[in-house]
Amino acid sequence: MENFQKQVRSQRGFTLVEVIVVLSVVLLLTGIAVPMLSSYMEDGRRARAEAEAKVVGAAVMSFYKDLGVYPARNSGGTNNFLYSLFTGPTMPTASPWLAGHNFITWGMGGARGDLLNNHLLQNVPQGTAAAAYPVAGNVRWRGPYLNGSSPNDPWGRPYVVNIISGHFQHATLYKRVWVLSAGPNGRFDTNANATATTDIGGDDIGVMLTQQP
Repeated sequence: MENFQKQVRSQRGFTLVEVIVVLSVVLLLTGIAVPMLSSYMEDGRRARAEAEAKVVGAAVMSFYKDLGVYPARNSGGTNNFLYSLFTGPTMPTASPWLAGHNFITWGMGGARGDLLNNHLLQNVPQGTAAAAYPVAGNVRWRGPYLNGSSPNDPWGRPYVVNIISGHFQHATLYKRVWVLSAGPNGRFDTNANATATTDIGGDDIGVMLTQQP
């Protein structure tokens, strides 16, 4: 009889107190693990953005090496005309960023902006084949300079190349060319009027390609 009572007690399962204790431990561990996991994921996104910016930047500089100009030609065939280039396969129809900025205004404007793919992946500045860079001679387009479409950043937004800084002549402004992601906060914190000492600002992520004297 005593053995039977022990078996019954052993088969009763968890008490309410035991269940509460287990749930409390699980919740405590979850509260510790989730922020740590989120932090690791964000670090991974930042590392990916830095690596992709370098790849895009290397492609832009290969283009410059071949042609002696930056990818800033417009649909009329005029070099050194564009101000801002976006990565990604298509031009956004609405701004994916969370605040306005000259990089965005230039890039989404019909006159001064374009997709980087139109210059590095295809030879169709502002989508116009008639404006193509030369493909014969020593100084010529030798693309494609990218293996497939240029990427959007890990937050789903285009990287921006402030190509204005490669050609615009000003005494103090537009001195540094960058490939930039707006980073986790989705806002560009880097000054568009870059002087020779302007750095990448806030949580923006990117790489500097070159600097004008």
